Amino acid sequence: MRSAAKVHYDGYLSRIARDLKTPSPQLARAVDSALGAEGRLAALRTVGEERSLEPGTREEDEDEMERRTLLQALAALGLPASPISEALRNIRISVHRTVGGGEDGHIDEWDEIVVEYGHLYVPTPPRRLLLDLASDLVTVQQIIKRKQQEDARRNRAHSTSAPWSRVAAELCALMAKTLSNLGRPREAREWWRTAQSAAEASGDTDLALWIAGGRLAHGLYERRPAAVLLARADKVLERVSDAPSRGLLHVRGVRAQLLAPAGDADEATAELQMCGEMSGTLPPSITSEVHSIAGWAEDRLRYIQAWVHAHLGEREQLDGAVEHAHRVVAAEARRFRAQFGLLQAFGHVRAGDVSGGVRLAHVVYSRQPVEHRTTMVTSLAEQVLEAVPLQRSGEQIVTDYRELLAGSGRKAIT
Repeated sequence: MRSAAKVHYDGYLSRIARDLKTPSPQLARAVDSALGAEGRLAALRTVGEERSLEPGTREEDEDEMERRTLLQALAALGLPASPISEALRNIRISVHRTVGGGEDGHIDEWDEIVVEYGHLYVPTPPRRLLLDLASDLVTVQQIIKRKQQEDARRNRAHSTSAPWSRVAAELCALMAKTLSNLGRPREAREWWRTAQSAAEASGDTDLALWIAGGRLAHGLYERRPAAVLLARADKVLERVSDAPSRGLLHVRGVRAQLLAPAGDADEATAELQMCGEMSGTLPPSITSEVHSIAGWAEDRLRYIQAWVHAHLGEREQLDGAVEHAHRVVAAEARRFRAQFGLLQAFGHVRAGDVSGGVRLAHVVYSRQPVEHRTTMVTSLAEQVLEAVPLQRSGEQIVTDYRELLAGSGRKAIT
């Protein structure tokens, strides 16, 4: 304490002792003089300053700052990291590295996590899914950064982060879809771009196409201009081969959905037929999975058919597609089943059965839990109302349906 008083830095010295502050050159000289160290302490301060500039030290500091920023972002979403969780995380990482563990060993586990999200996407309320995705995206981002730093240190010619970029791309696409479902299209758009970049970095062309198709599909429900979306779909198709794939099928399916409302019946029907033919050439691993959004099973094809036939006013074909879909769509996939019901209601109104179509839409939408009234569901519900001819808009059944939408539409989703 007497030495601290001598140099007039007692409070400051306390913070330095606890590693909360770095000593200034003036303080180093003052302490050196007070203790009679003949320049040795001042020299140590200079050595410490040089070490702080060594390669890797500043990088580690930046990594730590970024990690804290990400943790703060998670806390803002309602996912706080407790001191105990942080301590356990640091201990686990240290032990994992000591025993020779690396990220490569559990890429398969993250692939499984992505598969699980594909199954959870439809039955899980978007808000809950968003929190889980945010947490996992932070973890994957940190892994990718460490892989990139390791590649740079070892001067590797080939990146070892490509498989992780694929995982990140799929998680980012799921985040984009979730934000879109929550009625936040602008934020979703940024995530779509990040997902696309990550897919391209991974070298997975089918995944990049699948993400492009997803972005187009959500643009439909966000009511983006059809001409803009159609031009983007055509641009995507110009750059790829016609080799059948899940991603190509996704883009072509959305293209059929874009053509039908525009009244281009011939081209929409031709695109729909092409989707059916391509679907038959894909492996069962893609076409037999009806419980996940990651594949392209019969339910997806039936949905494209229902959309096209509904917008073209082809009631008989529409009802057939919906009937086939109900046989394969899981009962817990309530959002997807609601979308089929609302498409059918829309098609019936378009075909002239206003009372029947609106009544069906009212039943479907009123039974949908608020947390599942996503942008996709509500957009279709609104389209049913918009299809009602002006001269019948004052009928009681239409008025009741309008009030249902006004009272519990997107505003109920927070």
